Amino acid sequence: MSSYCDFEDVQLISGVAENVIDSGDIAALIVYSDQKIADKIGTTFDAEVPTRIERLSALLTCIQIYTRPDLRFRLGQSGVDEQSIEKNLERWEREAGEIFAFYGVELVDTGEFRVVQA
Repeated sequence: MSSYCDFEDVQLISGVAENVIDSGDIAALIVYSDQKIADKIGTTFDAEVPTRIERLSALLTCIQIYTRPDLRFRLGQSGVDEQSIEKNLERWEREAGEIFAFYGVELVDTGEFRVVQA
């Protein structure tokens, strides 16, 4: 399975430069994001990846970047203030929740997503 998104997708959404985190580290985070999508939705998208899933993978990766303490420190050093970090996280989590909801997965109080049983 190839990744649902790539470094450029994550960089475009996050605005994070390579001096904060390199493409290899982002690639590793993308693998985790894609596995989380597969685990929660219950399927993998091998042939044609829907645009929503590409976006979800990039959003989950951005969330990981902005919540890692070491990267938050580097973000601060690169000029991203704490308020911007929090606003971005809130917006990305909301959008990720909307995409997961499309596939029958909802965000629970713990900040994790779970499958909704109909």
